[in-house]
Amino acid sequence: MLQRLFVKNVALIEELDISFSAGFNVLTGETGAGKSIVIDSVNLVLGERGSRELIKHGADKARVDAIFDIGDQPGLASILEEQGLACEDGELLLSRELSAAGKNVCRANGALITLSVLKSITDHLVDVHGQHEHQSLLSKARHMEYLDAFGSEAVSNARQATGEAARRCRALQSELLGGFGSEDERAREMDVLRYQIAEIERSGLKEGEEEALLAERTLLHNAEHILEALSQSGEALSGEDAALSLLGGALRLMQGIGPLSEDYAALAKRLEETYYTLEDIGFTLRDLRAGFEYDPRRIDAIEERLELYRGLKRKYGADYAAILAYRQKAAERLAALEGAAERRAQLHGELAQAQAEYAACAARLTQAREATAKRLEEGMRQELSELGFSHADFSVQFQSEESISPLGAERAEFMLSANAGEPLKPLEKVASGGEMSRIMLAMKAIFAQGDAIPTLIFDEIDTGISGRVAAVVGDKMVRISDSHQVLCVTHLPQIAALADAHYLVEKTEEKGKTTTSVRLLSKAERYEQIAAMMSGAAQSSAALEHAKELINGYEAVKATRRGQ
Repeated sequence: MLQRLFVKNVALIEELDISFSAGFNVLTGETGAGKSIVIDSVNLVLGERGSRELIKHGADKARVDAIFDIGDQPGLASILEEQGLACEDGELLLSRELSAAGKNVCRANGALITLSVLKSITDHLVDVHGQHEHQSLLSKARHMEYLDAFGSEAVSNARQATGEAARRCRALQSELLGGFGSEDERAREMDVLRYQIAEIERSGLKEGEEEALLAERTLLHNAEHILEALSQSGEALSGEDAALSLLGGALRLMQGIGPLSEDYAALAKRLEETYYTLEDIGFTLRDLRAGFEYDPRRIDAIEERLELYRGLKRKYGADYAAILAYRQKAAERLAALEGAAERRAQLHGELAQAQAEYAACAARLTQAREATAKRLEEGMRQELSELGFSHADFSVQFQSEESISPLGAERAEFMLSANAGEPLKPLEKVASGGEMSRIMLAMKAIFAQGDAIPTLIFDEIDTGISGRVAAVVGDKMVRISDSHQVLCVTHLPQIAALADAHYLVEKTEEKGKTTTSVRLLSKAERYEQIAAMMSGAAQSSAALEHAKELINGYEAVKATRRGQ
């Protein structure tokens, strides 16, 4: 339900803050007062096309905020929560801002959203019927949904059974094909898996091999430098006048005076240890030098092996463990696909049985829908006749659906002929403006109980009607308001008198500036406004008394029907 609307700098509206009530809300005002601006503002926050011409002259931007109570719409609350737009206390704040520079900003509960997301949200909140196209009943895609909602328990049960049968068929088809659309696709994947498994197995990968090869390649690429270092180091230790020779001379000298002092003896001991350490290092350098082999062919072999590793990693994983894990999964998948062939005969039998069950369920659903369509057609013809379309015709046409679908074996489309002699046409191509709004009202009267959209706005749907038809239009909107919030822009006193809340749209001029305002009327002000709408002169005592009788009489009737 739309609780509150805040408008700033839209057309003639400088700033407007309106709180709406449940039930039947009516907006009236003189021609040109700005009633259409209020509806334009609502459409703007609903995500309809916004023009910079809507921005008030002299302002940089226009903004519309709308607060909705979605406490009784758990489905919408779940959708919002999935998008990170969870609502506290069941309230949803939607905002839209247009700037003179062309910037378009949409928000939900303060979070930035795209215009498409805004529209997807408001499609669950409001239907506007009038000169705009925010009308879910015109969407062919939703006609089946409305038809089934209008249907009896037989439709609901048949649709549930059909959906379960369709899902069973699809599950069996999926298992039969191993998750593929055709047997050829399944065979192709098996070939690919066999090739991949063989390629990994042929490679003969070993844990730690790649790291060892990389280390060996580094050594071979530095062979000249390594050999030079080993040779020169060994020469420095073991050659003539080298370290060991000089150290040996020092050791002999210190051993000669060692008996003369403990300090000399200790120093001789350290020199001896150092000598043998250096001697061991010399032997090691010699062995390393003798054992170091440089073979250019070995480098080529290493590079070839490393390239194999690189190729496998590109295909199957980042390292040895990942490649082996891929091979294991591929082997399991191949075994599953090969094993599936053993169940093919069984699955074919189960699928044939499931398809027969689906056909039976779908046939029952079709039969129930056809019966529902007849009731809907009769009801719509009656509703349209009461609303002034004495020669209108309404039909539900079905188109066959060849594929197995949870929705059944057909799709529905509503067709209408508004005037005598005109052929039936798709709903959205029949009429426009106030005429289309009355057609929508007839449909809403039929579908009201099953329609989940909580707020309906009718923009001057009383254009071109009066008398008995006007009374019927008003009565239908009041009945719809028993289960929905209804906002209605009207110029007829018969409809305005039915309001649960009556708002007056006024245009004022002050200091050369024109502004539009909206205010909620008190009971006494309602009498005066209805009297003015009936006679054009609020001062007429007869009109005022008539207005009182009209309003009080309607309130009594509504209270009785609503059990108040």
